[in-house]
Amino acid sequence: MKKIVKRLAIISASKPWAVIGVALLLSLLAIQAAIKLPVYTSRQALLPQNTEVAARLNRFLETFGAASDLVVALENAPRETMEAFATELATRLRTQPEIAQATERLDTDFFLQHAYLMMPASQLKGLESLLLDHQKAPIKPLSALLVEAQEALKNPPSSKDLSLQESLSRLDALNATLAEWQRWLEQPEPPTDLAMPALLKALGAEQLGNGYFASRTGDLLFLFVHARDPSENRESLAPFNQRILQVTDELQRTFRNRGQQPPEVILTGLPAIEYEEYLDIEKDIRLVIWSAAILIAALILIVVRSIRWALAIFIPMGLGALWSLGFAYLAVGHLTIITSSFLAILFGLGADYGIFTTSQIQESRRSGTPLIEAIGQGIAEAFPAVMTAGIASLLIFSALATVEFPGFAELGLIAAGGVLLILISTCIVQPAVYALFPPKIKINVERAHQKALKGAFWPPIAWILVILSIVGALFGLRAGLSIPFDYDVLSLLPKDSRAAQYQRRMVTDTDYQSEVVIFTAKTIDDLRRITEAASHLPSLAKVQSITALFPEDAQDHLETAQRIGLIADQKNLRLTLEAYERHPLTKADLKTLSALLKAALDQLDLLEEQAFSAGQTSLVEKLETARSHLEALLEYVTEHPEVSLERTNRLFKSVFIKLHEGLSLIASWRAAVPLSPKDLPASLRDRFVAPDGTMAAYGFPAKSVYDPQNLDQLMAEVYRVDPSATGFPSTHQVFSKAVVDSFTRGTLLATIVCLLWLTIILRRPKAIILAALPLVIGGGWMLGLMALAGLRYNYANIIALPLVIALAVDYGVWFSHRWHSLQPLSPLAITLNAGKVIALAAGTEMAGLGAITLAKYRGVSGLGMDITIGLVSCLVATLVVAPAIGQLLNRPQKDI
Repeated sequence: MKKIVKRLAIISASKPWAVIGVALLLSLLAIQAAIKLPVYTSRQALLPQNTEVAARLNRFLETFGAASDLVVALENAPRETMEAFATELATRLRTQPEIAQATERLDTDFFLQHAYLMMPASQLKGLESLLLDHQKAPIKPLSALLVEAQEALKNPPSSKDLSLQESLSRLDALNATLAEWQRWLEQPEPPTDLAMPALLKALGAEQLGNGYFASRTGDLLFLFVHARDPSENRESLAPFNQRILQVTDELQRTFRNRGQQPPEVILTGLPAIEYEEYLDIEKDIRLVIWSAAILIAALILIVVRSIRWALAIFIPMGLGALWSLGFAYLAVGHLTIITSSFLAILFGLGADYGIFTTSQIQESRRSGTPLIEAIGQGIAEAFPAVMTAGIASLLIFSALATVEFPGFAELGLIAAGGVLLILISTCIVQPAVYALFPPKIKINVERAHQKALKGAFWPPIAWILVILSIVGALFGLRAGLSIPFDYDVLSLLPKDSRAAQYQRRMVTDTDYQSEVVIFTAKTIDDLRRITEAASHLPSLAKVQSITALFPEDAQDHLETAQRIGLIADQKNLRLTLEAYERHPLTKADLKTLSALLKAALDQLDLLEEQAFSAGQTSLVEKLETARSHLEALLEYVTEHPEVSLERTNRLFKSVFIKLHEGLSLIASWRAAVPLSPKDLPASLRDRFVAPDGTMAAYGFPAKSVYDPQNLDQLMAEVYRVDPSATGFPSTHQVFSKAVVDSFTRGTLLATIVCLLWLTIILRRPKAIILAALPLVIGGGWMLGLMALAGLRYNYANIIALPLVIALAVDYGVWFSHRWHSLQPLSPLAITLNAGKVIALAAGTEMAGLGAITLAKYRGVSGLGMDITIGLVSCLVATLVVAPAIGQLLNRPQKDI
């Protein structure tokens, strides 16, 4: 084989321009392929597409469009300003061609008009009875009602028949009412309207307020924006995100021109995160590729001190890397966010082969061999080691190509093809380049000087070094098994990522996440069953569905609502409210109110004692809250009677206004008609009903889906409700397991095929041990150092160990090759001879791949850090431990 390789190298060196011409032609074809090579930035491109989970999500995307909403978060402005901004922003966004939906709030008017469908039948009956009683009751002034309330507190109704939940709900309503009264009394300026969101939330009807999506504290509002194009690729995400930013910026300027300070706007949710992720990775990949090329070229120039020698290394490597783009186009047809980084890998690896072969050519020339003959002889001498290491790397990448996770499998296939093409370029193109631009060299006999170098380990030291190295590697391997895996994809983003920060806030501060579980059904009955079951799952914080508008007994609701509407339309109820308004509270009524507050405090003592005896801690806490409100109100009314009277009358006036509005709304129910999904407003219909009639419900996880325990619990509960559920959590669960399983299988298989290949090719046990053991030791040290540094595996850096094996296998192979070819030189002489070349090869890899550590995207920089740790570990093991191993395998000669 060496003779064939030598003959090919001599032919290439003899006809360099013909070889360069063919190489350039292939390069032009590769450039054409590279131009057509798309880069899929979607995470869907990394998922196995032959799974049922992926098929379910694809069916949903085809039916409904995008599965995840972009979230526009608003904060740092008064609530009224944020609500106005949200409304105007949603209105503007709906007119944009890239946007299908923009929802800032629920359509509360629609829900209020159809509230009779969402109310339990018992509540509707109760409302009907209440209105009938008030209609028949004589008109009384407020003072009479206060006296009746005072008498009622003396003999309160029994609460024994109330459940704990009913008691808590009633206390929530009482506390919200007392807090609102306290607000009207204590604020420096009297309020102008009731704080309806807080009151409605306490009554369990927050959806009937102004409907804005907000955090639990109300200081953060957000809009859900749905893309018209469901694709997650850059071509769709970029204009979608950019359009939202453009419209937002224009609206902020408009608010400033009006003299209003606009809210701060942050984009989050999966579409925003994926777009930010793409931008960061795109910048980092450009940085890595150019940095790798520049640093490798600079390092080679500094070390070899010859532009021509550097060209002989760099040109074949560059051509092979370029050809690999053409191979990627033919073999896979696209790149992903993982495979787009393979050029940096090939740069580092490809430079090694050129360094090894040119060092052999230089050695032949120094011995006086003519140029063309020296090229053939040098390529042939380096061929066994280069081919052994190259095929080992090719097999390692090929092993990765067999794993289930497409992200790793495609990287393995493309990198394997790239290694093969760089090997071919090194053997065929490099002789031609070297012949065209032969580096200057001094003719001397270096071996004589090498023989003068003597040095070896003292045998006990060699044994100790090797044993300690192996023990350290074993401990490192053990520690590596315990390195935790970080499933949080947000941790891969830059530390200052606002999208990631607000995505976490969506989990901690709200009941909404963009990573929703999606349920679908063909009939409203099936959707109702799913919604009911899902609403009781502890792993879901909230379930959005239209089923509340379509109860099973909808016809009964409709008939009851019509009767209630007729009752509410009677004049007697309005006359009662008007009578209350005409006779405001007096000073005497205020005294009655004070007495009522004192009586309530007395009753509270009894209730609190009963709750404490029963061990109902939650009940005691809410009773204590009521006590604090009552005591504060009593104190204020006692100390400020005139202000209290004036403010309380203002409060009652606002209440009567709301009661009039509510009465008018209820009166409209007399014309209630049956409702169907097609009657829903566009904002609801587009989100919940597909064109083919399929209906959807959305479950918002209660905890982070990036915690594997939370995710497994969530999906186990969800699949018990609906085995066909889909959405990001379902695909992420498969994604995370596929990554970990593929890493385990790929690393094990890569190690096996690498060692098996070295065994088959090297044959001699001593050569096998000398080539493989430094790699194994370095890999063990790498894992140990990662564990000591507190590093974690994640979706980006988990591939580091197989990459290090592929990149560093040539260190041991070249050392083993030179160890045996330079015998009987001393270990020191051999190490210096081989070490210079190995150090330069490792330096080029670390210069290229080490540049990844400068990346802003933490997934990329973390991968660079881990690879650098691995390469340094393998380099030290090769240059320090391998000589000791070789010395123990070969007993030293007398002159050493």
